[in-house]
Amino acid sequence: MIELAMRGRPVVGLATSQFDRFSRQVLQQRNAGDLPLVTIAHPLGGIPANEAAGRITLEVLDAVVNALSATGTRAPDTHGVGRA
Repeated sequence: MIELAMRGRPVVGLATSQFDRFSRQVLQQRNAGDLPLVTIAHPLGGIPANEAAGRITLEVLDAVVNALSATGTRAPDTHGVGRA
């Protein structure tokens, strides 16, 4: 993600709520804290596929699209959105 951003490509990271803080810390440590990160409900693993898919809500999709189309703008935090 960071390498692509350095090449001028639009990027957005995805993390579950369990890993949101850690993901932001990693981005900060790599001087990339301004890159957008969209948070979705945890967990995605160990649950039925249809339940995991249901966590990708319209709000999550909107946040991803907004992050990819807004240069230098942080994606809205959707922490907990899509929780079944």
